[in-house]
Amino acid sequence: MATPAEPQTAPFGTWDSPITAATLTSKGISFSGIAATADGTIYVNEGRPAEEGRNCIVEWRNNQPRDVLPAAYSARTAVHGYGGAAFNTTSDGKVIFADWKTHGVYILDPATCDVTAAVEPDEKIWYAAFNSHPKRPELVFAIREDHHGKEVVNELVVINTGNKKVEVAATGADFYSHPTFSPAGDRVSWIQWNHPEMPWTGTELFSAPWKDEKVGTPVKLAGNGDEESILQPRWGPDGTLFFVSDRTGYWQFYRWSPDGSDEPRAIVIEGLEKGEFAHPEWLLGSCTYVLPNANTIVAAWTQNATERLVIIDLEKNTYTFPAHIASLTGIQHSAVALTSPTSIAVIASTPTAPSTVYHISLTNNDASAPTVLRSSTSVTISDTYFSRAQHISFPRTISTHPNTLSHAFFLPPTNPKYSSAPGELPPLIITIHGGPTIHTDPGLSMMWQYYTTRGYAVALLNYAGSSGYGRAYRKLLNGSWGVLDVHDAADCARYLISEGKVHPSRIGITGVSSGGYATLQAICMFPTLFTGAVSVSGISDVEALVAETHKFESHYAFRLLFDDKVPETEEEKRKVYRERSPRFHADKIKAKLLLLQGTDDEIVPLNQAQAMADDVQRSGGVAKLVIFEGEGHGYPRKAENGLQAKEVEEGWWKVNLAEVNGE
Repeated sequence: MATPAEPQTAPFGTWDSPITAATLTSKGISFSGIAATADGTIYVNEGRPAEEGRNCIVEWRNNQPRDVLPAAYSARTAVHGYGGAAFNTTSDGKVIFADWKTHGVYILDPATCDVTAAVEPDEKIWYAAFNSHPKRPELVFAIREDHHGKEVVNELVVINTGNKKVEVAATGADFYSHPTFSPAGDRVSWIQWNHPEMPWTGTELFSAPWKDEKVGTPVKLAGNGDEESILQPRWGPDGTLFFVSDRTGYWQFYRWSPDGSDEPRAIVIEGLEKGEFAHPEWLLGSCTYVLPNANTIVAAWTQNATERLVIIDLEKNTYTFPAHIASLTGIQHSAVALTSPTSIAVIASTPTAPSTVYHISLTNNDASAPTVLRSSTSVTISDTYFSRAQHISFPRTISTHPNTLSHAFFLPPTNPKYSSAPGELPPLIITIHGGPTIHTDPGLSMMWQYYTTRGYAVALLNYAGSSGYGRAYRKLLNGSWGVLDVHDAADCARYLISEGKVHPSRIGITGVSSGGYATLQAICMFPTLFTGAVSVSGISDVEALVAETHKFESHYAFRLLFDDKVPETEEEKRKVYRERSPRFHADKIKAKLLLLQGTDDEIVPLNQAQAMADDVQRSGGVAKLVIFEGEGHGYPRKAENGLQAKEVEEGWWKVNLAEVNGE
């Protein structure tokens, strides 16, 4: 047997890696939704950079894949700005989907791959979140978003795919989600909310009878202003309505029976009360739990920003974390589908495997490893290259929040072919997630392994305002956006420096959207701490954001900036806008700044990045703006653009972190 080669000594940040930019783009895919039919056939929505960012529906039958969506279509929506819930299966085994190019709704016959229009397409009317009647599959409950007028109008509708007629089922609220028929087809349920609430701050759950193809008088079951977030209502097989509420401070299960007049009842499982069974719904169609039978819930349970699959026995009020699926995490959005009473399909990651579609048996006598259907990368890499995420908590130093902790996942540089010189410390990249109300989980991300295999340390910051730690932690950012999150980033860097884990003068920071905003704020507020920065679709002017952003987030910034103390005058508001807008503090920046931006970003328009670059350069600083034609919000979707973005980004870090000061 050959003796393994001794690791080569080379400076951090210069190591050769088997993970290339192509691994993340042309050789990678993403998964944005999963569904299944009654016979156990699985359908997955795959985002494909190599196909101009198209979303293709893939059928899995007997663990064998087949593309069923013709190449002319892309299953994707922009309802609520971020989309989601672009497709679903129907009760007769077909697939209904929204097309990105035409905004039309279509019925797909998987057997023949024939596509027929369900409604007459209109580029200004968008649909999402489809749910077909269990006995009348041509009747589909859905969300409609109308962009014809000056104000965007959201409604619940029933689509008759047979005659292409659309009837309004509920209107008047600013937003709707989760339109669903009961198993018997005699009731419907949905969630709604109004400005200034967001799905994770305050929503209401409604149910109504369904008779003669009409929605009857609705009854509110739960929800109260900004005090309670109701998410993921789902009908059990016996007609019980389950949902998740954070009225206790954590998203926990409740159930309601339409047969009686009782209020919804809490499902209290001792040992799981301090964790959460839902995530902030930036995307429509979240599904992180299923109901195999009337007495069982299979769910993703989150604690310390780490998801785990749990099986709950409602009769005994007990739970188990099955060993054969214990490593699965990162289970968010439309991630779980029931394929039989004893099996599920799941989109998940593990500490050593990126986002993957698994088929899993739930029976004790078949506790075999999950069946891998498809990984998000086609490249095979030894797990010896992978850096394992380590959850860390560190003290805040900001005077407004004494004796409190912030959190992150730390990934040390890892590559079996390399080692560093004695005493050398690695450069650090702190990445700040968007939202700001989401969280980063410890599942393997090839994006960040790209850097750890090259000799960078990475910190995945779950700053104040992140989910995964309960409602109180999410609310910490209210009134402190652009301040507390930024201080958490600085404290994370200081903590890792004090622990001797990273080089004190090679600290980089990056983020997307709100994370890009925090990145820009950080290099203004802590100019000597950060050496380099990369902002992707980042906000540079919060006043412009408030004036220009889409309906879904049009009131969101007020709570983040002012909490419940909105100034009475425009002059007072503008003072805060200026204080919290990094473009107006560009003269303080010393870090080298790279901005990546799409031309078609409707959430944070191109003018935000352009203004930031201009102001930094005007102040004598270094700022480079790279613009991607035809790309929207966030990282580029198309392979060639993604490849360019990653190569530019890596070059930026190499010069400004790995080779800083010529060291």
